Amino acid sequence: MGYGRNNWRQVAGFAADFIPGGGAVLGAVDLVRGVNDSIGLSRLNYVKDGHPLVELPWQPPGPPPNPQRAEAVGGQAWNLLFADETRYNARSLLDQVANLLVPLPPTELDMVVRRWGQQGLERWDDLTHVEDEHGEPAYDWRRQAELFSWLLRSVSPYTAMLVGTWMVCSQPEYDPGCACADHGWVLPEGPFAQVDGAYFTQDWKRVSGSTEAMSWQDMDQGRFGTCWFLTSIQGVIQANPQHAARHLRLEANGTVTCTLYVQGRPVDITMVPDLPYGHNMLWCAKGHTDDARYAETWPGYYEKAVAKLRGGYEQVTGGFVNDAFGLLTGREPQPLDYHSPWLCHEIADRRARGQAVAVGTWGRGNDREKLAGGRLATSHAYFVKDVDVAGGRICLGNPWGDGATRKMWECWLTLDEVRTYLNKCWAVETW
Repeated sequence: MGYGRNNWRQVAGFAADFIPGGGAVLGAVDLVRGVNDSIGLSRLNYVKDGHPLVELPWQPPGPPPNPQRAEAVGGQAWNLLFADETRYNARSLLDQVANLLVPLPPTELDMVVRRWGQQGLERWDDLTHVEDEHGEPAYDWRRQAELFSWLLRSVSPYTAMLVGTWMVCSQPEYDPGCACADHGWVLPEGPFAQVDGAYFTQDWKRVSGSTEAMSWQDMDQGRFGTCWFLTSIQGVIQANPQHAARHLRLEANGTVTCTLYVQGRPVDITMVPDLPYGHNMLWCAKGHTDDARYAETWPGYYEKAVAKLRGGYEQVTGGFVNDAFGLLTGREPQPLDYHSPWLCHEIADRRARGQAVAVGTWGRGNDREKLAGGRLATSHAYFVKDVDVAGGRICLGNPWGDGATRKMWECWLTLDEVRTYLNKCWAVETW
């Protein structure tokens, strides 16, 4: 069953052939809409080979600023930042800077960081990477995540963008894999998340959509090889529709915080809200469309969070669903025997208990080749979104979303096909 967004353009496109002159009317509407779309495209805050810096409205919490205190504290912290780290120890200097800044109200913290500008932020970033006598950085990744997530949540949108531009440790970088020189970062205009309501199949059957703003249907993988992570998100959210809302949130200043798990312990990762962009489209995961003005952006922030955690988008290209389940839930995934004649019964039982199930296909490292008569991609990850116990079949969901063909979006496999085409099957508790 192929899902598509339930919007006026979809309905009008189906109906145009049955209305006298419907095609001409629709073409005229598209012409006008195309002009409006091109105007909207020019408004996008997009920077080639860089990050956008734009003043945006911000209502700061807390008391009004005390400029004299901000100036005094900022000056003290500046002197510490630029002290000789070989003499005073980089970790000690960073801790003293943090101790000065943390008590400041958000408005004064914002004044200090703006005043520092590029020079101060780059120096702050450099200090976190200074190695001690054991070859370890001054701040390990967990301490960095704690400190800079607090900073990004506290300052104004513009200052958060300053941090994202000049502090390398705060942003994951990506290699687009092409030499077109048309890649950078964009502040998308599309909604963070929204409730889509119902969907129509291609034969006009109405299918209920999720009542949650972040639903498993809102997934389109994009250009990074992160199917292992994205389809695991789909499986977890289908099993527990409230999971995403508890682990991904939009902050008051526009930054986004995602909670992932490392060795079972939660780690909050706050991100600047820009996303990878190129060829006039979102280059990352998104919901339903790659147009930065309309796409739901929450899948892209989930993907950005794991890229930030692991050191860049290249570090999350290719992976395993069992790793993704651990990152998303903090629980130990369990392997299932996909050769078992009782596999459908076991999957049905686990799904009934709120577990998510995901699988991988055989392949040689890319998903460009096809299996099962074009219904499956090689070296690709899927979540199990349905099971037919009586018929001995499982149904796989594809993180390619609306970009997938109908037969690849909802692929039913018999047990014989499961044994032939799949190479792994994992389940995890989501509640």
